[in-house]
Amino acid sequence: MKTTFAVILCVLLLLFSACAQKVNDPADVQAIKKSMEDFTKATNAGDADGATSSMTDKTLFADDHESVLVGKEAIRLSNRSYFNQFKTDLSVPVDDVRVVGDFAVARGTFSNNVTTKAEGVASNSYRGSWMLALTRQSDGSWKWDWLVANSNQPSPGSTASGEDEKALYQLERDWAEASLKKDMAAIDKILATEFQANYPSVVGNKKQYLAAVKNDTSKTESLVVSDMKAFVLGDRAIVNGLSTYKSSLAGKDTSGQVRWTEVFVKRDGRWQCVTGYATKVQ
Repeated sequence: MKTTFAVILCVLLLLFSACAQKVNDPADVQAIKKSMEDFTKATNAGDADGATSSMTDKTLFADDHESVLVGKEAIRLSNRSYFNQFKTDLSVPVDDVRVVGDFAVARGTFSNNVTTKAEGVASNSYRGSWMLALTRQSDGSWKWDWLVANSNQPSPGSTASGEDEKALYQLERDWAEASLKKDMAAIDKILATEFQANYPSVVGNKKQYLAAVKNDTSKTESLVVSDMKAFVLGDRAIVNGLSTYKSSLAGKDTSGQVRWTEVFVKRDGRWQCVTGYATKVQ
């Protein structure tokens, strides 16, 4: 009886082993690592075809700060356009690979130094992490299902804390309020010495702009700034926005809107505007 039970147990164990999925097979792990190595080499060589060799028509590529791309061809075309403009020095260490049967996930970090092919433009470096999902194909090869990258840096043109953006938005609101009240001292503080105005109402330097604001004979009841977007690049910043004003001149309604772009520099910890351009909204 005991012998029969042992034989049955052995048969069951053999059947279970045959049906069980392989977990973390070294050959699978190495194949997946190699697919990432091949991707890295092709990317650094500017080879758009090679960089998509492990992808399929259903591969999803969610690169950081970029629109999600779906399908090998869409990713290849995007890569080719990118490689025509930039040279990359990409490093993609693999930290972990986990395989269960025909499915696998891998994760790691990346660092990249991007140099534009145009002359006179500085290189840009960034780092982050990534996660990859793969499926074993009928021929035994591994293909990518999803690749998701995540930078450890803020979006280009933004700061990690957002404090500079908040300061610039408040400065624009303060400028609007000072203009409404004709607070020349407050406006003077906001503008840099070399300020240059390119507005519908005045084109000129700081002195000419201040004089135009002071001598303006129109009556402005309200001035509101909105739709603001700041792009912060170190101690330089660009702010775009919309001003909506309710005004009149000699009893005639002159209300309207202007879209504007203003450039700021940070000096001694304080932002000042060095130039501005605006156009009326028709």
